[in-house]
Amino acid sequence: MRLIFRYLKFAVLTVAIVWIAAAAIICVRGITMRYDKADIAVVFGNALYGDGTPKPILASRLDVAVNCYQTGYCAKLFVSGSIDGPGLDEAAAMQTYLLARGIPADRIIVDNKGDNTLATARNAIDYMREHQVSRVMLVSQYYHLPRAQLAFERVGASEVYGTFPHAFQIRDLYSSWREVPAFAIYSIRLALNPDSKPISFRPMQFILSVFAAQ
Repeated sequence: MRLIFRYLKFAVLTVAIVWIAAAAIICVRGITMRYDKADIAVVFGNALYGDGTPKPILASRLDVAVNCYQTGYCAKLFVSGSIDGPGLDEAAAMQTYLLARGIPADRIIVDNKGDNTLATARNAIDYMREHQVSRVMLVSQYYHLPRAQLAFERVGASEVYGTFPHAFQIRDLYSSWREVPAFAIYSIRLALNPDSKPISFRPMQFILSVFAAQ
């Protein structure tokens, strides 16, 4: 029995070490992503306050996007997010935030069907192909950028750059740890089938549709 516990302890320790190493690699890859001039910057959505305004994480991404546009590195801004409930449209909130900071309306593309990273990638690539542009800048947290880059490259992007808010939060430790299985799942799924469709379920939209049908 003691031998079994010893092997179990060793297995758990090994998994923990590998997991931590993988998270560190993901973070380093995100931090060191190439930054260059892009035809379009894709800003990934995040949580909103109850009044529909961006919470700090999303606001910091948008501030990075504003700087990217103002310095001439991002010609257009593609804001992509989901609808979390009445008045909680992430993409619309992002558009409002950018307009208030002087970004011209014709420089902002709104995608409110970006329920997840793969959905955002496919929606953005469709827009890029339609408008014949190829260089894309991804704007998100550094630990999310490698998975976002993977999704964009697998769905057809040829030149992918990245940038992120340069601020560390304690929650980043958990978020980077969580990215390990997420990145692994994306890698396997898109390797087996590059045409995999986003798995999206919009609970608030479903609930609203049920009440509307009453």
